[in-house]
Amino acid sequence: MLGVEAWSKDHGFAYQLFDDSFFEVLPDWYRQKLKGRGPILADLARLLHIRAALDAGADRVIWCDADTLIIDESWQPSVTAHSRFGEEHWLQRDKSGRLEIRRQPHNAFMIFLQASPVLDFLIHTIESMIARVDPDHIAPQMVGPKLLKVLHNLAQFDLEPEAGASSPLLLKAIRQDNAEIVKFFLKRSGHLPKCLNLCASLIEEADLDIEDIRHKITLLL
Repeated sequence: MLGVEAWSKDHGFAYQLFDDSFFEVLPDWYRQKLKGRGPILADLARLLHIRAALDAGADRVIWCDADTLIIDESWQPSVTAHSRFGEEHWLQRDKSGRLEIRRQPHNAFMIFLQASPVLDFLIHTIESMIARVDPDHIAPQMVGPKLLKVLHNLAQFDLEPEAGASSPLLLKAIRQDNAEIVKFFLKRSGHLPKCLNLCASLIEEADLDIEDIRHKITLLL
C-alpha cells in the first residue's frame, strides 16, 4: 500500500485508502447473501467506490488493489478513451503439467473516466447475477476476473499490459529463484509489468514477503 501511495503522490494523483468501512457501500442484501466472501464482496464494492468518486467530480479514477507492488515508480498508464483493466499473463500448468500463460483481464487495476459506458453496466450485471445465483454455488472470482474474461471475449476491453497480476506459481518461482520457470514467463510474456498485483487472497500469508519479492524482481530487471 505504501508503494501505491508514494507512486500516486509522485505523479500528482489524489490518493485515497479505504479501511474496514470499504464494504459499507454495498447494498444490505448483497452483504447478507455473500457474508464471509470477502473477495466477491470486493468485486462490487470497488466499482461502487469508483462511481462515487466520479459522481463527486473526479475526471478519472485509477484503482489499485492494496496488494499491488509498484515495480517502476516512473511509469504512468497510457491514456484510455473511457475504461481500462489490467492485463494478467497468468502462469500456470495445463492438465499435462506443462507450463502455459493465459492473457486475460483482471480487476485489481482499473481506470474509469466520466464517459465510461462500462462501469454502470458492470455494476448492474454483478448485482443481477448475485441476486439470482444460489448462494451455495458461487464460484470464486465469479463476478470478478471470470466475468471480465467472458465479457472481454465479446466486447474487447481496453487492457493495460503494464499492470499485471502474479499467479501463485510465478510468485513462488520468483521467491525460490527458479530460473527455468521465470525465464519461461519472461520469454512468453515479453517483459515484467510496471506494476504487479500479488493476488494475496490466493497465497499463504507467509509467502507474502513484500521486500523479498521486490528485491527478487529488481534483480530480474
